[in-house]
Amino acid sequence: MRNDRNDQLRRVIVGVDDRRGSVVTLRCAAEEARRRRAVLVAVTVWSPFGGDVAERAYPCPELDASQKASAQHMLDTACERAGLPGGLPVERRVERGLLGPVLADLAHGPQDLLVVGLRYRQAFAWLRPSADRYCLRKAAAPVLIVPPDWACGAGAPAPAF
Repeated sequence: MRNDRNDQLRRVIVGVDDRRGSVVTLRCAAEEARRRRAVLVAVTVWSPFGGDVAERAYPCPELDASQKASAQHMLDTACERAGLPGGLPVERRVERGLLGPVLADLAHGPQDLLVVGLRYRQAFAWLRPSADRYCLRKAAAPVLIVPPDWACGAGAPAPAF
């Protein structure tokens, strides 16, 4: 059961990964959080080496800790490169799982805004799940898709519902 007080908190939730456009997405999310006077929640994910099946068969806590630490370092680096404005409340989260489902679960409702980077289709793109498409289908909150070459500012795209 969720706390009613937390449901009223405005949040801008942004997915961060190691792709080039992730810093642009983070900057746009920070601008939206500043505009909305909301908390910026920067989220990255990690998965066990070899996937969950291998983890269940051959658990290795040291390797899991290393994967999580690597994800934390990547998130911290992306936040530094984005040059987040001072005074903006920022929550950094490292979660286990896939980016799309984790982001969709974190975005509870209309008071949240979910910001994800657009992934251009490439050969064999269907082999990897796409966080942007997953969030558009499953998220309960409005979703803002940011192209990797987008320049944040006055002409920012409107959230998709």
